[in-house]
Amino acid sequence: MKSMLTASFLSAALLLLVPGILTEKSSIELVVVNSISNTPNKTYSTDVAIRGVLIGAMRRLQETTAGFNFTYTEDRNYGPFLVSVNGVAGNNTENTFWELLVQTGGNGTTIRPDVGIGCYIPEPNDRIILKFTEFVSGSHSVSGNSSNPGNLTAAKTSRLDSIELVVVNNISNTTNKTYSTDIAFRGVLIGAMRRLQTNSGFNFTYTEDPNYGPFLVSVNGVAGNNTEKTFWELLVQTGGEWDHNQTGCGYWLLHPKTK
Repeated sequence: MKSMLTASFLSAALLLLVPGILTEKSSIELVVVNSISNTPNKTYSTDVAIRGVLIGAMRRLQETTAGFNFTYTEDRNYGPFLVSVNGVAGNNTENTFWELLVQTGGNGTTIRPDVGIGCYIPEPNDRIILKFTEFVSGSHSVSGNSSNPGNLTAAKTSRLDSIELVVVNNISNTTNKTYSTDIAFRGVLIGAMRRLQTNSGFNFTYTEDPNYGPFLVSVNGVAGNNTEKTFWELLVQTGGEWDHNQTGCGYWLLHPKTK
């Protein structure tokens, strides 16, 4: 049973979404909390590109602030997983990991995003909280949040949801191509696209932007062109309607209620 339908459309646009074109930034606050050793919290200020992902702001902070550093691993299904902050790393045996929390609007409600540092898009004046804590089964959403994707998401990665991907070129009016593939539960779309590329006539390329993550460059050999103002657009069908997705292939997630 198909749980969603996605499509990539090659079309002309007034705004060509390519790396480097979006330069407006907003300020956020990042707080490092160690709830296990009870060391003093450390607070940092940095900038994030408008609609940019959190990991971009963290990279900028690491480059400009000697007292802050972090490491991560890249999972094919879930994207970046935070491993360590300021030299403190999660530990499988001790069930410790870095949890991402967000206090919205600086002093608002604290939420636990269902995505990690590679997918979360901060809002202006957000207070980002990186909390070192102990994993308790049933109390955390670990997709994208865990310090160890192989350990804490083992139960999740075994579940695959079926999706349909349609490639449409409305400039050359070539015949649409439809593919079926699987996506890991709560996984990012680019993981499903990678899986599809390994065993079908489908192929794609992308570039990695430090602020926005993966940008889709070409599909089945057809690439966007700056001069001609063409690009690959991601649309998602939910409930029969096509929606302009606000994220890209690198951090769009399957939501269980999406049809």
